[in-house]
Amino acid sequence: MSIAESVRRAGYVISTGRVEDASSYGCKLLRQDRIKTYVQKLKDKKFSQDLLSFNEKRSFLARAVRADASNPDPDLVQEVVETHGEHGSSKRVKIVSKLEALNIDNKMSGDEYRDRQPQANNPFLFIVSLGKAGAIQDAQLGALPHQCEVIEAEITPA
Repeated sequence: MSIAESVRRAGYVISTGRVEDASSYGCKLLRQDRIKTYVQKLKDKKFSQDLLSFNEKRSFLARAVRADASNPDPDLVQEVVETHGEHGSSKRVKIVSKLEALNIDNKMSGDEYRDRQPQANNPFLFIVSLGKAGAIQDAQLGALPHQCEVIEAEITPA
């Protein structure tokens, strides 16, 4: 709504009754610190009400991953294409990417496998390091060794 309408609804009475005077008075009010602070609080409150919570976002991603492609929820549908031909009509529905939903969910949960990346690049380092003292206990606890010896090996045909 306009500033003049806001002034009128707030209960201020402008003696002249002119819209221009109400707008002018409203602009003067908006420059006051207490009004600025109150308006900012109202904006922040409205903004926070409109935001999706962390749980709502993760719930949407879970629904996207578990969606049945033959009967998806309407909010998971990105595109609908209907074609009419001589053999009848067909309908193609494109839904949210399940792989992208998994990637986003991994990022949101902080599970991007960065801490396990060096071992994932060379699985032999992990196997060799299990033979070292204490490594088996660490592996049972879920910890991967950070530094391993490099073993030179050669594959020969049989």
